[in-house]
Amino acid sequence: MRLTVLLGVLVLAASLATAACGGSKKGGSTATVPAAGSTASRSAATRPMTIDQARALLARASLEPADLPAGWKVMTDTTTDNAAAAAADPSSAASNARCGRLLGRTVADQPADPVSAFISGQTVSYFSSLTVYATAAGAIDCSNEAAARYQQPGELAKAFGTLFTDPKAVVVKPVTFPATGDGSFAATLAGKVNVSGTIIDLTVLVVGFRKGNVTAVVGSAANEPPPMADLTPLVNLVLRRIAAG
Repeated sequence: MRLTVLLGVLVLAASLATAACGGSKKGGSTATVPAAGSTASRSAATRPMTIDQARALLARASLEPADLPAGWKVMTDTTTDNAAAAAADPSSAASNARCGRLLGRTVADQPADPVSAFISGQTVSYFSSLTVYATAAGAIDCSNEAAARYQQPGELAKAFGTLFTDPKAVVVKPVTFPATGDGSFAATLAGKVNVSGTIIDLTVLVVGFRKGNVTAVVGSAANEPPPMADLTPLVNLVLRRIAAG
């Protein structure tokens, strides 16, 4: 049994509901964040971000194998501009333009042997999905719109593309997680997935949050609820990296 198809579809969770904040990458330089309320902080908060700045932030903040245990590797790495986002979901074009969406990036990482990991109940994927907007107001606008949509039955599961065979049958359970960034949520989604003709159970754990003009989802997947203790430091890592930007 191969999990390549499963993990490839998993990365379609490109814009769940709310977003993030972050810091420096392991081995990289440490950025100085202006003190809250300072002139530099207020100026940075109101100045629209450029596409080049968004690209740099996504390159710095996304989860990569260096952030994970030895042997993990990138399964899929997709950067999506507004044209690509609209091609994948035509209904998003108006919202993306209204909100000033700049760029999104989704990276899914997998262990060296995902099949053995799945069978033994270990995590088969860690992923991060970040979307950058020109302003915080735009990020809030589209986050609120997404949050309202995901309240409807099956809609949160549909955010994972065709991962789940029956989105309305997916069981979504809120998960307790400390307030993160400027707004956050955490949940598990448990349902059936089709992997090369074999129907298996999969549970996805996600933490979605917003920080300023960035929204993010950091998550993991396994054949049973993945440990929150393993995901928490990765959420905090992405948060710090975005904040440093």
